[in-house]
Amino acid sequence: MSPLEQIKPQVRAMKPYTLTPHEVAHKMNQNENPLGFPEALKDEVLARMRQQDWARYPDFHSAELTEALARHIGLSPSQVIVGNGSNELIYSTLAVTVGPGDAVVIPVPTFSVYKLIATVLGATVHEVLMQAEDNFALPTEQVLALAQAERARIVVLCSPNNPTAQSYSLAEIRRLCAESGALILLDEAYQEFSAQNLRGLLDEFPNVVLLRTFSKAMAMGGLRAGYALTSEVLAQEIRKGQLPYALNSFTATAAVVALENMALFEEQIALIRAERERLFAGLVALSFAQPVPSDANFILIRFEGHTPQAIFDHLLARGILVRDVSASPGLAGYLRLTVGAPHENDALLAALGELAQGP
Repeated sequence: MSPLEQIKPQVRAMKPYTLTPHEVAHKMNQNENPLGFPEALKDEVLARMRQQDWARYPDFHSAELTEALARHIGLSPSQVIVGNGSNELIYSTLAVTVGPGDAVVIPVPTFSVYKLIATVLGATVHEVLMQAEDNFALPTEQVLALAQAERARIVVLCSPNNPTAQSYSLAEIRRLCAESGALILLDEAYQEFSAQNLRGLLDEFPNVVLLRTFSKAMAMGGLRAGYALTSEVLAQEIRKGQLPYALNSFTATAAVVALENMALFEEQIALIRAERERLFAGLVALSFAQPVPSDANFILIRFEGHTPQAIFDHLLARGILVRDVSASPGLAGYLRLTVGAPHENDALLAALGELAQGP
């Protein structure tokens, strides 16, 4: 008997989530903050870590960070769950809610990890395709009908959505919260770049879990810190799905320092938003480019007369790495571009301009 026979059939049938590394001058493929974690704050984190005993396990519930987040957002600490990146909290939430045969409804295209985790746990994933001609608007009627018909345990939404970059209508989200009969898992990884803030849903609906992260706006992708916001009752249950000591001392300390210095990150966010508009205008000016309006720190785009692979290779040859998302549902022909620092956006526009000029 092959040991592979002991692996779940649905897992063996899956493709793993992966990313090919490239050494480039301009990394614009993972929606990171190009301005980075401020050097002065790095020094402060290191100073605080020197005062800690690294031989001791971290605080079990990361109380200092949990309380800092609760103050920052205006919730009770009992409503805040911190974890090793929001990916861990996606897993923990799904782990305590779905099992073999349970229905999960997900509008697509979106972040593929939702489906990956739900599938590993044995759930049945029902995808609802969003349409490019509708600017990837949330197909509320279809999602609602499917959630009700399948008695879905969870509906997963990402707003602003990755990789389409649009925020969903608040009215439509509220309707799903009120009528779906499911837990609504709302991923707000890019919330800081958007005009939309879904925090108020927690005051209206008991079936909402909001996910946020320090990886994007807070420039901490390498440290892995995320958090969930929900009711006290749901938080108690979701914590049961976490591994012990979910957050290490270094990451928790860095996250506290970041929250204490939000003014610095707000300046970065404002610059990134301004660069998003400048980059979008530059892309619109290219006759063959068709960018989708963005509410995040990245832009979804397709190019007339050029395949995604051809554009990807052209940019890579010039030291610019972007994300080919053309294999995602409904995104044939599309790439995703992270909004970079000003000089990176200039390099990207210049490289694309070469294609406009022809050979």
